[in-house]
Amino acid sequence: MTRVYIVRHGEAEGNIYRRIHGQYDSNLTDNGLRQVAALEERFRPIHLDAVYSSDLRRCQKTARALYEHKGLPLQLEPGLREMNLGQWEDHPWGEIGRTDPQGLLGFQTCAPDFRAPGGESYEELRTRVSGTILKLAARHPGETIG
Repeated sequence: MTRVYIVRHGEAEGNIYRRIHGQYDSNLTDNGLRQVAALEERFRPIHLDAVYSSDLRRCQKTARALYEHKGLPLQLEPGLREMNLGQWEDHPWGEIGRTDPQGLLGFQTCAPDFRAPGGESYEELRTRVSGTILKLAARHPGETIG
């Protein structure tokens, strides 16, 4: 059996500035860096055979907690990126609430027909990410990956 740890990135700029950063490439905050340090301590005793990350900066910096002290290379996998929110990317959530309240409601409720303009649907996101995770797990039979 392959074991897969899935970790969300630490607090990023979009989180504190209330901006939409699905695939927008933002940095971690100071608090996010503290979260990464805590994550490193949490994963110190856990054996990992490989570590994968989205190619976004905030994800790579978070993944450092899993691979660096173990001497593993970080393998970048764009298929692990967060949802592509198209034209909404890097806009304030409040602005979208004013300009596209129905769209925002669709996002917040995971409506099956939701798609930000120029973005991807929840079904496309699910297919992309689950397919990527299954591919990575198949690459590491009986191993543990993060």
